[in-house]
Amino acid sequence: MSQSPIDPQGGNSLQSYRQGWQALNRLLHENKSFSGRETNNAFLNCGKNIPFADVSTTIGWDFSDDARAIGLIDFDHDGDLDLFVTNRTAPRVRLLKNNLQSESNFLSLHLTGTAKTTPRDAIGARVEVHLKEQLIPHLRTLHAGQSFLAQSSRWLHFGLGKDAIIEKIVVHWPGSKSQTFTGIKANQQLHLIQGSTTATPRKNRRDPVLKSAPHPIPEKTSSARIVPPVGHTVPTIPTADGESLSISKTTLIALWSRTCPHCQQELQTWATEAAKFKISDITLALLCTDQEHHDQADAYLKSINSPFATQMAGPEAVELLDSLHSSIIDLWIPIPVPTSFLVSKEGQLLAIYRGTVSIEQIITDRKFATATSEERRSAGSPFTGRWTSKPAPSSPQRTAQQLLQRAQPDLSIDYLRSALTKPFLQGDKFTRSDNLLLLGQILGQQGRPTEAIPHLQAACQLLPKDIRVLRLLATAYAETGKFSKSFATLDDAISYHPKNLDIYDDAIDIALKAKDPAQALFYRKKSADNIPGNPILRYRLVLFQLEQGQPIDAIANCKIILGTSPKFLKAANLLSRILSTHPTEKVRSPQESLALASRLCLISKNRNANHLLSLAYAQANLGKFEEATKNLNLLTNVAPPDSPFKKEVEAALLKTKANQPIRNVLWK
Repeated sequence: MSQSPIDPQGGNSLQSYRQGWQALNRLLHENKSFSGRETNNAFLNCGKNIPFADVSTTIGWDFSDDARAIGLIDFDHDGDLDLFVTNRTAPRVRLLKNNLQSESNFLSLHLTGTAKTTPRDAIGARVEVHLKEQLIPHLRTLHAGQSFLAQSSRWLHFGLGKDAIIEKIVVHWPGSKSQTFTGIKANQQLHLIQGSTTATPRKNRRDPVLKSAPHPIPEKTSSARIVPPVGHTVPTIPTADGESLSISKTTLIALWSRTCPHCQQELQTWATEAAKFKISDITLALLCTDQEHHDQADAYLKSINSPFATQMAGPEAVELLDSLHSSIIDLWIPIPVPTSFLVSKEGQLLAIYRGTVSIEQIITDRKFATATSEERRSAGSPFTGRWTSKPAPSSPQRTAQQLLQRAQPDLSIDYLRSALTKPFLQGDKFTRSDNLLLLGQILGQQGRPTEAIPHLQAACQLLPKDIRVLRLLATAYAETGKFSKSFATLDDAISYHPKNLDIYDDAIDIALKAKDPAQALFYRKKSADNIPGNPILRYRLVLFQLEQGQPIDAIANCKIILGTSPKFLKAANLLSRILSTHPTEKVRSPQESLALASRLCLISKNRNANHLLSLAYAQANLGKFEEATKNLNLLTNVAPPDSPFKKEVEAALLKTKANQPIRNVLWK
């Protein structure tokens, strides 16, 4: 895993960082967890000869959870530290109570700053507890963020051993003077307030009553009953004969193979209990995945007296159902046979069954068509417990993204279009806007901007200030030749987000594509004015003004840069060259150019080749051809061979040897 890049425009480092995350996510998606089901370990410090011993099993620590973070707290206020452990998978939180018996003493301290010289939470404070007949005090520092994605209690806990007598407590408050507290006894929980001379005991609290309970981990199996969130759309499933599955009532789409023994067992059971499907008004849509003729599949069903017909599943149907399956369980593992999908008459996914499933289970799960989000979530969880948040609605983006990753953009577009028309699709305006945005983005990537525009417009109506929507909509307008609408959209985006560089880059690119240099100049100037603390933007404006034949404005902007960012030496160097090499005489200022170039060479101690070249230009402009030639000869010895810089130096030498000043003809 690459380290986080410091620069947000980090180039290769940013790309390496993203690749590291992609590789890590791929391990998780392919069920190759880098730390899943690894037993937690606890080590006991045994002294010098045997430093540590593994006591994980002895203290009841060795859970096979996918643990991530740990927090220390005296949960039951009994003077020892208990542990909260959070996991990536269920159970998400465990409380491990410390019930070890001990005769040792303790002290717990809670610090509060004045909020004037010291922050109220006193983060960074260092506490010394001095004990009688001990030279070295006990030390604790109050930290924030003491574990990965976790924060322990702000109470500082001191284990003092037996027969401890506290002489004094010294608190080194951050940003202020130290303070000493005396007359404190062990085995207390005390508040220490900055400026107060006495410690305040913690108010008595009723100890929480918690009951431990077993938490068995289900056996690993390839079979599963998966209940998705409310609102997940089933894509239109094509068959091998070019038709699509028709869903007008509750339907079970079942993938099967004639060579699969589990499929054979399931089909035979369904055949003998076919009446139950009819009574329950459930349609069974069989899709055979075998790459063989339709007649062979029909012959097998006839041999087991099955009243159900089958259709053949082509590669596209399997791809769609596999993507749907992966988007629900978030694992990129091939869909097995048999696998069945229970679908409501509106096209909403109600359940997925990996492996065989009974008709009774299918009939029972019909209720999910009218179940609440909470009921769906409870039915789909393999664990009991209490939920800390409301269930999240389903999103068609998951299946659409799966299809994109499989290089199926057209299927992704069709799926999103279908999903967005479903009445059961839930979500607030942010979710709906994101769905429309993704559809518009994919259409744009596929070279279909005309189709993308209505969806992006709808997203913009939901979230008028969303910078992502505005940028894509402006791009779509430009790609369809509607440049006036594109610029109007960009102006809206700039009014909402005046300091966002991406908008200005988009606007300049679109203006150049529209062959409208005046508009490009307008956006370059606007970016420089709206983000005055970024000298690079005004420097780019200067370069563009020189290209557009506006040297006076370019000079003025160079001086603005040097006034606000005097250490931005590129602007001083460019200004020197404008004043010495511009083809227009009234633009040039020989003495000012020489002063600038000489100052730059002094700053860089004659070690910067670009500064020395500017000095040569300024000297030649003043007719000091011998000095200019001498400097240019020095540069030819250090310039890389065949580099543009060396060619520029050689061209300048031809001029100075002929006693001619150098002019930049590109700025005419």
